[in-house]
Amino acid sequence: MNKMTTKNVDVFYGENHAIKNVSVDILDKTVTAFIGPSGCGKSTFLRCLNRMNDTISICKITGELLMDGEDIYAKSVDPVQLRARVGMVFQKPNPFPKSIYDNVAYGPKIHGLVDNKTDLDEVVETSLKRAAIWNEVKDRLGESGTSLSGGQQQRLCIARAIATAPEVLLMDEPASALDPIATAQIEELIDELRHSYSVVIVTHSMQQAARVSQKTAFFHMGDMVEYGDTSAIFTNPVDQRTQDYITGRFG
Repeated sequence: MNKMTTKNVDVFYGENHAIKNVSVDILDKTVTAFIGPSGCGKSTFLRCLNRMNDTISICKITGELLMDGEDIYAKSVDPVQLRARVGMVFQKPNPFPKSIYDNVAYGPKIHGLVDNKTDLDEVVETSLKRAAIWNEVKDRLGESGTSLSGGQQQRLCIARAIATAPEVLLMDEPASALDPIATAQIEELIDELRHSYSVVIVTHSMQQAARVSQKTAFFHMGDMVEYGDTSAIFTNPVDQRTQDYITGRFG
């Protein structure tokens, strides 16, 4: 089932035409990977899905971006509320300089999702469990989120993103700053999360895309060249550019 649909999306940064006529369906309870060389538009497109590009004054977006059939760029849509429904995890772990508990509690509090401390405690615990970090932090919830290791910080950021009960999770190269062990933990977690969310991941690692995703979109110079089942993209791509990229001829 489609969770988000984009039709003929173009993105301009001033004169620069960063994304060219991209139409894609993002399925629910599925991991969709965006792959392609650096600077090809993957992250720019990802940021359209929760209106992160709104913060860039020279950025102009045209086309249709729908979530559950509704236009996420409609005047009536509050971007802050949208970002509660479409969570985001960035390349570098970026916990708030607050306690582990407050990192996770922050979203539910500002969005008014909980009525009392007991409910909040439960959301924090559930989110940390879902992000596979509860056992490591349950006795140190008052410590700063920045005191954790890189891999733990990234899982804390995932817990923070899922605390607002989103429907979609966007991840922009979530493991690129991490060591191989922490990367494996994040990949395992992504596989777990897709049972509850629609997950979209930008990755520069084709191996990672092959391991964690069911659908893959290949971007090249602002075009979405090809989109389909991950296994097909990696074993039997339709477009020569995809073939060249995955066999290492460029990128």
